[in-house]
Amino acid sequence: MISRDDVIDGYREILGREPENDLVIDHHRHFETRTDLFAALLQSDEFRGGFRTRFTSEKAITLDMLDEVALDFEKGNHDRWRGHSLSLPDWFDPTLDPWGTAYRDQMLKLWEAITNRSDYQPASNEDTPEIADLDATFRPAFYASGDTRFAGGQLMAMGHILMRSDIAAGQRVLEYGAGFGLTALSFGRLGAKVDTVDINPAFCRAVQTAADRYQVDLTPHVGEFGFNPAGIPNAYDLIFFYESFHHALDFAPLLPRLRDLLTPTGKVILAGEPIFDALCSDLPYLWGFRLDWENVAVMRIRGWLELGFQKNFLIGEFARAGFECAEHRDPNSHWAQVYEFRQRG
Repeated sequence: MISRDDVIDGYREILGREPENDLVIDHHRHFETRTDLFAALLQSDEFRGGFRTRFTSEKAITLDMLDEVALDFEKGNHDRWRGHSLSLPDWFDPTLDPWGTAYRDQMLKLWEAITNRSDYQPASNEDTPEIADLDATFRPAFYASGDTRFAGGQLMAMGHILMRSDIAAGQRVLEYGAGFGLTALSFGRLGAKVDTVDINPAFCRAVQTAADRYQVDLTPHVGEFGFNPAGIPNAYDLIFFYESFHHALDFAPLLPRLRDLLTPTGKVILAGEPIFDALCSDLPYLWGFRLDWENVAVMRIRGWLELGFQKNFLIGEFARAGFECAEHRDPNSHWAQVYEFRQRG
């Protein structure tokens, strides 16, 4: 039996309003889990009937406009599309169970429509081959931009991850989707034993170059989310994702896998992730592709899988896997919003 707060959260999250009265709240408390309640509200006539009106942007993009939008993005013509969001195609059914296979399949169909590609494969569709030509030592990642504001926001995020990690020298750290691995390198320079996992071999070579230069215990591995470089369970004191978790299509089965990789006191940190406080035209579902114009333009150009998550939904998914969440906001950098997940019990 769920709590009153669960019912109120469900109404706010799915229907965008408060429950009418205490009788309505009590009536909905018979659900065993928040998941069951949310699924029922998604099936309601109120949600189904009001979805298009609530979540179609006044500045709407349609699928047949995406080549034009992508071209303007590449040219730097951003003002034209600022504030625009993609309108979901008529065939998209928002009432499907977001925990079900049909919903996942529908998201892949939407990915195909947005990217103009088929047969999503992480190894090929998430690739960034130009990384091989970049300087992995002296001006990697945001340093290559020459943009102090951008770099400052990224450095704040790195610092916030380090600060919330509670990692001491000698403990083990794992980063998924590490890219150049600048935060992982910082952990290594502080004395941690660090593994990184990335699907891109060029990024792994960049991490190895940095590890060799700084002579730290930092080892890159080519692999997907869930891969265990340690080779044994319960090895890591910290697993973290920075701007990478939103590429995990199969995040639900990944979460209990993370717990298996952690020591009994280990934890997970997410930072730099697109996590939303409420349904909106940019993310009108509990999880799925972000529909803001810049994101769909990047998806069209790159073929990447760019997800977003509603906060309560994502925290609930971690809770189902046995984690408790502490949210650490940062007023200066949206990349530095840290979600810290500790194991329950």
